[in-house]
Amino acid sequence: MTTMDPYRLTGGTETPDRTRAGVQRADTVRTALWLVLVISTVGNMVASYGAASTQVHLACGAVTALCVTALVTRHLRGRR
Repeated sequence: MTTMDPYRLTGGTETPDRTRAGVQRADTVRTALWLVLVISTVGNMVASYGAASTQVHLACGAVTALCVTALVTRHLRGRR
């Protein structure tokens, strides 16, 4: 006899989906892109408050633009 737990979110008869069990490559890439985006944005802010050269601003801006472009592209391709 199976006891019914009112606080259990799933039933005991279902089998877990083995294909979604682990971390997928797409999740890792998206997390890495967000991390690089945040780091480059913070780097650009630090360069703005400090006396950094134009090359530092351009490098941080280019990395930020590339990350945003990659994230938007991945999002739009994932919707199809």
